[in-house]
Amino acid sequence: MYLDITAASYDANRDEAIIEGIDLDNVLLNSWNQEFHDNAEVTMRFDLKTKGARIYLYKLLKSQVKAECKTLEEMLLGLVGKITNISANFMVTGE
Repeated sequence: MYLDITAASYDANRDEAIIEGIDLDNVLLNSWNQEFHDNAEVTMRFDLKTKGARIYLYKLLKSQVKAECKTLEEMLLGLVGKITNISANFMVTGE
């Protein structure tokens, strides 16, 4: 799903990265005369204890963030304002 990233953070205690954004697929595929839906705002969670999530997030960050960053948190903050495609497998559903 394509996201317009509005926020990103890293929680070192839980070893996870969280990316929040607007689901552009949802917005653009709805009729233009409909109001903006709350369900267009989504949260992606990457559990960095798993190797697959670490690799996916690393490749995402390297492809989107071109600035010199020294930490994961700096790279995540570099995502804000960018539009990118992220797998729906990382989407957080009701907690």
